[in-house]
Parts: sequence; C-alpha cells; structure tokens
Amino acid sequence: MAAPGVAAMSEWTDGDRFWGGVALYQAGKAPLLVFTGGWVPWQPNAKPEGEVLIAYAKALGVPSKALRTTGLVVNTAEEAQAVTTLLGRQVIDGNGLAQSTKVLLVTSAYHMPRAQRLFERAGLTVMAYLVDFQVEASRNLSVMDFVPSVRAFQATEMAWRETIGRVYYEFKGS
Repeated sequence: MAAPGVAAMSEWTDGDRFWGGVALYQAGKAPLLVFTGGWVPWQPNAKPEGEVLIAYAKALGVPSKALRTTGLVVNTAEEAQAVTTLLGRQVIDGNGLAQSTKVLLVTSAYHMPRAQRLFERAGLTVMAYLVDFQVEASRNLSVMDFVPSVRAFQATEMAWRETIGRVYYEFKGS
C-alpha cells in the first residue's frame, strides 16, 4: 500500500499511537478504533491521516465496522471536537440515564496532559493510554547528556511546541 503524497513513501518515525490503538482493539478493550482526519494545509493533496491509518488497520485484520475517522482536523482541539461529534457527547445507560461517552485516548506521554484536558472539555470521559515515552525511566545521566546534539535540539523543539500549545489552550479556555 502506497503512502499519501507525491513520493508515496511512508515517513513514520514513530507509530506508537497507531500500534497502541490496534493492540487495545485486538485485546477487546475498545469496540471501535477512531482515527482523526489529521491534515496539513500546506499539503492539500495528501490523504487525511485517518484514511491512511484505516487502510493500515484493515490490512492487519481490523474489520471495517470497527473503524471510524473524523473529518479534516489540524490540531488537538479540533480533534477533540470532531471525536465528540462522531461519537456523540452522551450515551444512555441501561437505566435511561445520560452518561458521558468514555474513550481510551491513545497519544504520546508528553502530549497526554493537554490532549486529555481538551477531550474532557469537549465532553468526553477520558481514560489515558500513554505511548511514545521520550525518556527511559531507568536511564542514568551521563556527561554526553550535556553535549549539544541534533537529538537534543529536536527534543527541545518538541518540548517548546507542547508548552506553547498548553499555554495557548489554557488562555483560550478550551
């Protein structure tokens, strides 16, 4: 299966979220796999991420009836709203009482606090499933940890982006 884009080459550097969701479905922990329609405006001809991931999940044996994707979204706040719309804000339990829709939210450990807050504010009850840990818990610091490197600059950029996102949504109130 070809990846989207002119090069038709998959550039996954980390598919932990995808694999985590598939594993939860295969373990019977989730009746549905919902992928968001992640899309970037500067690549208007690329397929939304959700469509690509559904094709990969089908290739792994996940049935079509268990797969959903949202419309196009470009950030975490839009993802939360789109998933809420897709699933509905509330479900009625056996006693006729409205309950918040529960979701297993699979995302990177560093991104979970912001994502969970946005999904909860959108009206969902979130059970966090963290993947993509960026730091090895049992690792000891060495002198090499203080030497500049490309990986360190990349980690710094990722941390700044996440911090800016958290501050932005905190001030925005969503």
